[in-house]
Amino acid sequence: MSRVVAEIVDSDGHIFEQDDDIRPYFGAKYGSSGPGRSYFFPDLDGWRRGGRDVHDDPASWLRFLDTAEISAAVIYPTAGLGFGFGRDAAWAVELSRAYNDFMADKYLKASPRLKPIAILPVQDPLAAAHELRRAVEELGLVGGLLPAAGLRHPYGDPAFEPLYREADALGTVLAIHGAPRRGVGVDFFDDPNQAFILAHPYSLMTQFTSMACEGVFARFPRMKVAFLEAGCGWVPYLIERIDRRMVARGNGPLASEQVRDCPIYFHAELEEKEVLPLAVSVVGDDRFLYATDFPHESAETASRALQSFLNRDDVSQSTKQKILCDNVKAMYGLK
Repeated sequence: MSRVVAEIVDSDGHIFEQDDDIRPYFGAKYGSSGPGRSYFFPDLDGWRRGGRDVHDDPASWLRFLDTAEISAAVIYPTAGLGFGFGRDAAWAVELSRAYNDFMADKYLKASPRLKPIAILPVQDPLAAAHELRRAVEELGLVGGLLPAAGLRHPYGDPAFEPLYREADALGTVLAIHGAPRRGVGVDFFDDPNQAFILAHPYSLMTQFTSMACEGVFARFPRMKVAFLEAGCGWVPYLIERIDRRMVARGNGPLASEQVRDCPIYFHAELEEKEVLPLAVSVVGDDRFLYATDFPHESAETASRALQSFLNRDDVSQSTKQKILCDNVKAMYGLK
């Protein structure tokens, strides 16, 4: 690969977590068996997502990083992206602890290049705050996942303030990750491609609007917040639309002010041609992140997108360095 940056760090890869892998990490309440033989995580949405064979164990992940010349990757769940649809708060607490212990034991211990993100029992924000601190300080995980859909209240709701206070005190990231297509405004589609196009940005736009309009970012200025896996084309549009409404209502702070002054980050899809330079011109180049999405995307697809981005002449070398490495490290607090 033709390299024009000093280092590349993946802000968002995945595993396909299996219940039997997590089962041994449950505490005394469920023993080593979990809740019988039921599935641990709620169903994402009922859409089929393909069936190609993938390898997501630590050894396979490290081979991919070596081949792609990527120094490290932050690893997210797959089924856990629908964690917000769970209604049993006590079970959410137990499952979060078991999953996070599993990831620390099997991935983080396998290599410091593999950096798991914690899932949090967002059904109980105070318990989520406690688990965030445990995951970051005791397990060495790099932040917490907030599912973009499924909860009864958006993330601007005051109920989440215990979690935000903890993230602010830790100076760590809460990453809002798109995925589920259920309950985000695309349920009437029969074509999965049409649902896919809209579901990720819809869910992220909903949460960003709620948090910006409620001033969450401004009230917790050390808390890092990421909006992942929907690209960045929606960002300039939504910031301007929120600002116009807030000016008309005579209240603030504006979304543009919060994005300027607070550590808010957005995933940049490397294939975004016209909108990536526009988003950078509006927000600045220190807020956008590279992600492979491996193994949801194949190694070949991820490597091809990376090489194409490195060859672009409409994005400066310094901006490429920030998107591919510096911003990712800053957001996750990586050395």
